[in-house]
Amino acid sequence: MAEIKCTVTNCYFNKRVGCTAPTITVDGRNADESRKTSCDTFIEQKPGVRSSVNEPKSDTPITCMAIKCVYNDDERCEARDILVNGKNASTPEETLCSTFKS
Repeated sequence: MAEIKCTVTNCYFNKRVGCTAPTITVDGRNADESRKTSCDTFIEQKPGVRSSVNEPKSDTPITCMAIKCVYNDDERCEARDILVNGKNASTPEETLCSTFKS
């Protein structure tokens, strides 16, 4: 479990650069660098729709499909903290896990 910092400010789960999702999934099964990963939990915040009312958590479980990442342990992320980027993303594929390390 890790604390997630997220710069994807237009994500439904983003609150003050923290993540309010109960769990996230990082995709990138064949990734060998961070730009080939993505946050599959991303949901674009739509105008007029209320964003998550929860507070960011410091112990979010992370499922990690990026099998080449050093932090991946049986599809679980073992990093203490992760950084998700993707300013102005509109799909999960436009996000990435900057913590990925081959």
